[in-house]
Amino acid sequence: MRIGIVHGRFQPLHLGHLNDYILKAKEKCDFIIIGITNPDPTHTLPDESNLSRTRPENNPLNYYERLVILQDAMIEAGLKQNKFTIIPFPINFPQLLKYYTPEDATHYLTVFDEWGDNKTNVLKRYGLKTSILFKKDISEKDISSTLVRELIVKNGNWKELVPKSTIKCLENYNIKERLLKIRQQAK
Repeated sequence: MRIGIVHGRFQPLHLGHLNDYILKAKEKCDFIIIGITNPDPTHTLPDESNLSRTRPENNPLNYYERLVILQDAMIEAGLKQNKFTIIPFPINFPQLLKYYTPEDATHYLTVFDEWGDNKTNVLKRYGLKTSILFKKDISEKDISSTLVRELIVKNGNWKELVPKSTIKCLENYNIKERLLKIRQQAK
């Protein structure tokens, strides 16, 4: 069985994550493992190539909430539950990945910037098999979680950027109020 692995913070999951990354990787394998990075503060370190990734305002959802969002979105996209699983993915501690993932799996990546290059190099350094789905300039990235969070706070049209099931989850999690509270605390 060909096993693929994708990973991300998914803060929140958006259609770029789903259609251009997760589902594209799933086309190349029989089973997909979706890793949630920064699963908890003890497995999160700042990276010089993108320091904003660890700020509280950029990480409003906890691991469990992201797991639920991903699971609902995968089922909504037509994947059967026996074709995927979701795991914590301690990207900041790559030496631990061997305890979370099968060693013969392929780690699929999309690269937009130095952070993507760094991740690819780290995974290779630890002997993990990698495959880059695409490498593009950051200016070619149509959707980002940062954009989705900004549109939520500003009452913009964010709902067209995420799966339908994600809308429901984010509303249930009171994401707008949460984001506003985190921003207020950061001041």
